Amino acid sequence: MFIKRNNRRKKSITQHTITILKTLLLASILAFAIWSAQNTNPTEFLEVDISWNIDKNEIVGKDELEGKISALINSKIQLDLHQIKLAIESHPWVAQAHVKRLFWNSISIDITTQTVAMKWRNKDCKKDDDSHKCIGYISTYGDLFIPDKMIKSDAVLATSSNDQDVAKKLYQNYQSYKKIIEPMIINSYSKTNIDKLDVEPNVKVILGYQQQQQRLERFKKVYNKLIKENSRIKNATFDMRYNKGFSISY
Repeated sequence: MFIKRNNRRKKSITQHTITILKTLLLASILAFAIWSAQNTNPTEFLEVDISWNIDKNEIVGKDELEGKISALINSKIQLDLHQIKLAIESHPWVAQAHVKRLFWNSISIDITTQTVAMKWRNKDCKKDDDSHKCIGYISTYGDLFIPDKMIKSDAVLATSSNDQDVAKKLYQNYQSYKKIIEPMIINSYSKTNIDKLDVEPNVKVILGYQQQQQRLERFKKVYNKLIKENSRIKNATFDMRYNKGFSISY
């Protein structure tokens, strides 16, 4: 009986010691939390961490994109990823932005920049006017975009009105025309009231506003036949708008 009482006493002391240690540990954690709150800048704690991945840094920089979303990351707790995506994609050189949340205040943004398929000129501008709204590009998606920052490009020149639907149709037509006329190369394509092509070496082809593909196919056959007989047609203008024929001018 004496042994049992001794064991109980030892057990009681051990339990009491564990309770004291737990209390001290909780007090230490609480004290550390209070100290951290007093000595840590809450603004830095809430700062949004953005991981950027831009495929062409020489065209569009991180700083200018951060400027577009600065107002959207003021609310550090409730980040609207969709609005951030739209804001970034409003930049002319951004084709797509993929925004992903990594943590509540941490996001990753992957940027795909525009790829130039065609240089573009506004048909309503003077020929030598290179001001804003007069020149731009058509992307490989067929989208017309007019950036502040221009780059050098050897792409084919397109001329049309400043209209997204017209530009997209122009791009689609160009893809068809290019396949039809191969191996000849199109240097420029004007889509105004009628379609016109400049083809290497210095041939102009007037296709009109209807049956353009059929007329271009007819031009190719005629050109391949006539070039064997007359080298002058390398600098000629072919008007293919006639129902059963065409005209040539030098």
